[in-house]
Amino acid sequence: MSDAAAGVRRLARAALRIRGVGALTRRIAGLRGRSLVLVYHRLTEGEISGPQVVPSIPADLFRRQVEALAGVGRVVPLADLLAGADRGTPRFALTFDDDYPSHVVSALPILRELRLPATFFLSGRSLHGAGPYWFEALERWVRERGLSEVAVRLEVPADLEAVILACEADEGLRRVAEEEGRDGVRHLEPGDIGALTDAGMTIGFHTVDHAVLPRLPDRELEEAVRAGREELAEVVGRPLDLFAYPHGKADVRVARKVREAGYAAAWTGRPRPMHPREDRHLLGRWEPGPLPPDELLVRLSIRLSRAGRIR
Repeated sequence: MSDAAAGVRRLARAALRIRGVGALTRRIAGLRGRSLVLVYHRLTEGEISGPQVVPSIPADLFRRQVEALAGVGRVVPLADLLAGADRGTPRFALTFDDDYPSHVVSALPILRELRLPATFFLSGRSLHGAGPYWFEALERWVRERGLSEVAVRLEVPADLEAVILACEADEGLRRVAEEEGRDGVRHLEPGDIGALTDAGMTIGFHTVDHAVLPRLPDRELEEAVRAGREELAEVVGRPLDLFAYPHGKADVRVARKVREAGYAAAWTGRPRPMHPREDRHLLGRWEPGPLPPDELLVRLSIRLSRAGRIR
């Protein structure tokens, strides 16, 4: 085992032994100059019920998580992390993916009340008359018809994770899900996007179709990272130069195409801290999910300890 890996494990064990949140808070605050980008998808009002395909957490839990982050470091605009290291307390950036109405209905009021910035990586699907993302449609279909019936229709095992992975890997299955769960799904409209920008939030691009980019041939990949960008930028009122990979998936080829398209930086779903030596088009983000604040701080301590060890 390397010294770095051993150090991370020692820190993990120590963090789990800490009984008081105050001691853990002081430990994290001492990790000066570290930074981490967090990603969220959908917020819900009240507890979550039913099968969940779209990653979601209750809005009240999001508030408590963000308050915990602000208690151990600084929540800053994403661009500040790109500007370089800071010798002060750890810095965090909040990001949201996709075009969910909860961005405006639930997340924005909390961000405004706490006076915190965030970046929203949007698709602009309503600008093109597009229907639901396939995973939204799949979630609706499963809730309405039941997992067993959906699995039989798709000819996959009756396991939600297996159904999701099968659809992600097969365009034909995604199309079936989109048709079966199409009704009753709403996305952000231009006025909603304007509310985000008017509140000082940053808007990035996330592609219209939300394809798994590494699976696309070059020509389709180039079209995917470009199509819909200008239309969304026109609504936002400024160019879109930040990008988030759909499904968090990217490789060196995809990153090169995104760089050639003129994006200043792009984020994957790799759950690691930002590091100044990283490729700016293969940066990482961490999705905490429904962690209670105390556990969030434990996991945060572990992740931040890895900063500076990326090669």
